[in-house]
Amino acid sequence: MKQLTVLCVCISTLLSSAAFAMDAKITFSELDKDGNGSLSSAEASEDALLHESFEQIDKDQDGQISLAEFKLFLQ
Repeated sequence: MKQLTVLCVCISTLLSSAAFAMDAKITFSELDKDGNGSLSSAEASEDALLHESFEQIDKDQDGQISLAEFKLFLQ
């Protein structure tokens, strides 16, 4: 029984992580109006918090937010 509980917890964690990743990607895609795989400052302005935090989210300071940077921001 204990092994089943541990297995259920592990599966639940994996499913939660997968759901988070899919939600993040969907949201990112909706914001990425030109479909180039990154968010410009103009695209980020669609969301007030994203726009306000743009410089902190843009870790490599290239003027764009990548999907990886976006996921880090959401965590």
